[in-house]
Amino acid sequence: MSAIKKIYQHVEPNLTLISSMGVIGFPLYYYVWNFLYPQPYENLGLRLFCSILFLPLVFRKYLHSLFIRYLPLYYLVTVGISLPFFFGYMLIMNNWSTIWIMSLLASIFLHILVVYETKIMLSQATISFVFAYIAAYYMNDYQGIATIEWSYAPIILFVYIYGSIFYVKGKNVHEAKISIAKSFGAGIAHEMRNPLSAIKSSVELIQSLLHTKHPTDSVPHYNIEQHDYQMVNELLNNMHNTVDSANETINLLLTSIDQNRIPTSTFKMYSASDIAQHAIHSFSYKNPLDRLAVNITTENDFRFLGSDILLKYAFYNLLKNAFYYQNNESFHIEICIKTQGKWNQIALKDNGAGIDKQHLQDIFKDFYTHGKHGGYGLGLPFCRRIMEAFGGKIECASVLGQWTEFTLLFPTESSVEMRKLQEELVNAKSLLYIGNVCDLRLRLKKQSQQMGFHLETVTLAEAVKRKEYEFEFDVIMVDLNQIDRQWDLLTVLESQLHFSEAQINYIYDANSHYPIHIERHLSVYPLEKNDLLNQSSPTLYQLFFELTEKIEADRNVIPFKQERTEKCILIVDDNHSVRNLTAILLEKQGYHVLQASNGQEALGTIEAHEVDLILMDIEMPVLDGIETTSTIRSSQKPYRHIPILGHTGDTNTPTLKRIRNSGMNDYIIKPADTDNLLDKLANWI
Repeated sequence: MSAIKKIYQHVEPNLTLISSMGVIGFPLYYYVWNFLYPQPYENLGLRLFCSILFLPLVFRKYLHSLFIRYLPLYYLVTVGISLPFFFGYMLIMNNWSTIWIMSLLASIFLHILVVYETKIMLSQATISFVFAYIAAYYMNDYQGIATIEWSYAPIILFVYIYGSIFYVKGKNVHEAKISIAKSFGAGIAHEMRNPLSAIKSSVELIQSLLHTKHPTDSVPHYNIEQHDYQMVNELLNNMHNTVDSANETINLLLTSIDQNRIPTSTFKMYSASDIAQHAIHSFSYKNPLDRLAVNITTENDFRFLGSDILLKYAFYNLLKNAFYYQNNESFHIEICIKTQGKWNQIALKDNGAGIDKQHLQDIFKDFYTHGKHGGYGLGLPFCRRIMEAFGGKIECASVLGQWTEFTLLFPTESSVEMRKLQEELVNAKSLLYIGNVCDLRLRLKKQSQQMGFHLETVTLAEAVKRKEYEFEFDVIMVDLNQIDRQWDLLTVLESQLHFSEAQINYIYDANSHYPIHIERHLSVYPLEKNDLLNQSSPTLYQLFFELTEKIEADRNVIPFKQERTEKCILIVDDNHSVRNLTAILLEKQGYHVLQASNGQEALGTIEAHEVDLILMDIEMPVLDGIETTSTIRSSQKPYRHIPILGHTGDTNTPTLKRIRNSGMNDYIIKPADTDNLLDKLANWI
């Protein structure tokens, strides 16, 4: 399946064109071969069937997310039917005519282009040709059909094998060059970020020292004048902004290496006004006075789903072009953020040189430049791809010599376009649920099937065995209701989650209390269980696409349980005297002691209280120790892991065997001396 997805991703940028040719071409060539140059056999029904198969691929962006998940497989089936099967079938039915041999060879070249994985392509061709022969045999009423021209087989095989070899080799060379460029860019970025990080840390340290006052400290202080202090502080702020700008430039560099692919995995909800203001402030103006030429007006701020870095890139490109084509001293740029009709808009209008009407339709084409030196004609096409990735578009209007206006159009949050974009992007999201089987885990599994995101579920014990790099998910959910008293493992897990960039959610129940201390350096976002159960889809969309700082992160909403300083031991014995004497002994050692006279009472006690250990008599009325232990161990409740020590005066081998088989952890022989009893308890608490 991974190979099929790779094939689909390779062809996807050109899939609309290929599919449209399929929709039009099959019925069109029926007219050619049936009327213009009649052939012995034609089949309009089969051609229309192949044409219809391509329609979902043409309109794939409008399909439901459930169907989108299976598009790679559907694409492969469609190609198999419309190329090797169709042309093989028509070749046989036309008695291996020259026209259809040439048509088959042409289809083979197309097959190589659209399914470049040799093994899959040859397997698909073989299966399709076999079915083509069977279909031709059936259409001839199971009578003998024309003899297979085996002399053509070596030619067909040659075209398939050598055609695919040369195509794949050329593709590999191209991908290797792209990979080298990406690696080179990533290497430069890495080398640049190391010193930038060091500078940033130094700046923050100096700022913290400047802002720290110790009025009561005996260590001598060196005061500086207020003017000097302000100047140093301003310089540090400028350095801070410069480092941030350099890091942003690196991000843009890495994005620009492969401009045909817009990275959508990091898309979040952003404020258009915030991004626009930041872009104007951080743009590299050639002249400081140029900043005064840019004015921004916000009529209606709005949020968009996309990348802040990519939108800033679009701003930088439009501002750079506007300043390049300024032609008067009163040049200015007006930016307006508003909502008009069904679109949110950012309009950038300047009073510069303008664009001739005959060139206006070409400005978004790759490598198109006009009257500009040193440009490659890639900026505006990349801006168009950015806006299309955001579910919107970019338009341009201009009057030569007077003004130019670029309008960035974004879908509104309630629009169908926004919902389609979310459904498309959520297919690339991943969620890790840490907890046992429960209603919430089942609900998440159902939601993953409906929405299309990748879901992994593990228990807490399985999670702590993972390596740090195995927590690379968009969202990680830790269900506090499924910890099963293994709070020490939660501490281990928190130390591993420090290395993950995932949003970490702790799922809690408002009616429960949890004896936990969340590691203070770990960013945790609490999420109430019932909110997730009752509003699954909206909550998951929020977790996937909202910025983390916009999500409630107050960990104090989790109802924490007051930590007990003493351990709790439950004594279960039908002998009142033994219970009381043992309780007095243990309470003197600092233990909190609960008592029960039989197994039934014991089950009720552990339901209502948090117990650390059970000292269990074997022979009791109502429910004996063996049956009670078996009931505890077989339950799905958190207390099933409580250590249980058998308390018995019977040292016979069968009794000790029953103790072990019931699930008890250990046993103590009555009457036990104090040291032996306390040592046994200390081993298990």
